[in-house]
Amino acid sequence: MDNIIDIKRLWLILRKNMILMIVWGIVLAGIAFGISKFVIQPQYSSSVALLVNRKQDENAGAQFQDQQADVQIINTYKDIITRPVILNTVAKNLTTNQKQLVKKAKPATYKTLADGTQIIDQQAQPAEYKIVNAKYKKTDIDANKLAENISINNQQNSQIFTVSVKDTNNKLAKDVANEIAKVFKQKIKTIMSISNVSIVSKATVSDTPVSPRVKLFTLVGLILGVFIGFVWGLIKEVTDRTVKDVDYLTDELHLTNLGRINFIGKIKKIEKVVNTTNTSVSSERPRQTRSGRRI
Repeated sequence: MDNIIDIKRLWLILRKNMILMIVWGIVLAGIAFGISKFVIQPQYSSSVALLVNRKQDENAGAQFQDQQADVQIINTYKDIITRPVILNTVAKNLTTNQKQLVKKAKPATYKTLADGTQIIDQQAQPAEYKIVNAKYKKTDIDANKLAENISINNQQNSQIFTVSVKDTNNKLAKDVANEIAKVFKQKIKTIMSISNVSIVSKATVSDTPVSPRVKLFTLVGLILGVFIGFVWGLIKEVTDRTVKDVDYLTDELHLTNLGRINFIGKIKKIEKVVNTTNTSVSSERPRQTRSGRRI
């Protein structure tokens, strides 16, 4: 038979397999929803914004050139942040006990007597520190894999760039982002002799996962299911070799139409068919009375 598919035939295939397409769509949408909601672990993202300025020249033209240079050098900052010089320190700070300053050191104070002699008025006081326990275990943060979860972006012609950290633990993502900003601010002074680093905004805990996108997964599953149902119906239609029109036999194959045979269902027992036939024949015979007359 002619397997050329035209628009009318496609519409007939669509109508014929509508239920199948809906079923496939619902099934795959449900599977996609279940996988994205309960199987794939959600990822959270936290971002910290940084601004790096070099010392500006008083000349307006020189200031503009310095700003453009700062914009261009952001790519260098991106490369530095994802290097072990920063990430190893970040991982170490978050997985080891830290000494935190509680009270700053105070120098000794002196007073001068009437004869000009200076005596100690107040003794010097050393700085006071306390030990802060590590926020995370060493198994929670891998410096080698940390770079894979970091993305750095900046707007065109902007000196502000954003460091985003993605992780399955939203609190960990926030702490890593803030620690990266802190370590970068300390290290960049010696790496590139830049001291004017500002943290524009700190990272916060986000309760909304950035991936997987459940609605998008479900929609893709629905579309894919409908498409599979349509393709299945299309394949069945194209590969179907049965004759559906008598005109094809007479016009295309030039055969003689001898008549049509109605559909006969499956016969389980031939005796049942014979008995049914005999009953029908006997019921059609004319009934007679005792006097032999037909009624």
